[in-house]
Amino acid sequence: MASTESSSVGSQLDQHHAPETNGRMAVCRRCGARTDDPAGHHHMPAERQLTRSGEWLLAQSRLNRIAQARTLRQP
Repeated sequence: MASTESSSVGSQLDQHHAPETNGRMAVCRRCGARTDDPAGHHHMPAERQLTRSGEWLLAQSRLNRIAQARTLRQP
C-alpha cells in the first residue's frame, strides 16, 4: 500500500507528464519514477524515490520559469 506522501508525489508527476515506459519495465523513462505497471498508467514512486522525485519536479518547474523568462525577454 502506498503512503500518502507517495500518492501525493505520484499525482504531481502525473499532472506534470504522462508516464513514459518501454512496456516491459514499470519505470518512467522521463523522470525515473516507478509506475503502477509496465504499461505505465500512473506514477507510483517508492518511498526511497520520494526525495529524488520531488527534486526532479522542482528542477522542472525552474526550467519552465527560465524558458518563460527567455521568451518574455525576446524582442
